[in-house]
Amino acid sequence: MTQTLSAATPPVSSSHIVLYGISWEMYEQLLQVFAEQPTPRMIYYKGTLELMTPLPEHERYSWTLGRLVVVLSEELGLEIMGVKSTTWRSKPKAVGKEADECFYIQNEALVREKLKIDLTVDPPPDLAIEIDQSHSSIDKMNVYIELKVPEVWRWQNGKLTVNILTDAGYVDSETSLAFGSFPVKEFARFMQPEAQKGENARMREFREWVRSQLQNI
Repeated sequence: MTQTLSAATPPVSSSHIVLYGISWEMYEQLLQVFAEQPTPRMIYYKGTLELMTPLPEHERYSWTLGRLVVVLSEELGLEIMGVKSTTWRSKPKAVGKEADECFYIQNEALVREKLKIDLTVDPPPDLAIEIDQSHSSIDKMNVYIELKVPEVWRWQNGKLTVNILTDAGYVDSETSLAFGSFPVKEFARFMQPEAQKGENARMREFREWVRSQLQNI
């Protein structure tokens, strides 16, 4: 059966559109069409498909927070595997999504040698990062619940929220499953661009801050 795409609602911005009544087969076809393209990003939740083109502000925050995770893992002596905006999907749950950044940390050794990850046999990423710079018509956290991602960090309005998956859904946490008692919410101070300080300089400053914190833990 041929399915025709049509927007049930007009785009809320030039980079955002939502489609309803989209079959799983159509979603997979679109993933194949755009497989070699960085955009659009797609979120699929039980028949609703959202397509979004990230803006530079979104991408800068995503890149920076991902770098902070890498630096922290190095200072803690942890092995991690970054899989960036890989598309995670589950046909039985009828959901699919690309995280802004995501990492294997606790389960890194289980997927270390794999270039293709199958969620029917492999664990989901241990940590996903979401940069919430615009309104989404799909609740991203519902998608992550179905994918069973244990930890999601959300950056919004200058604040970092750590969300841990429980039997009742995601709950706000002061600590990270991946990084234990380390005060990851304080990453916020290193997220904002500065006119007098480049990004590598901020990373060096962050590394020194991490080392000072580790001396006190």
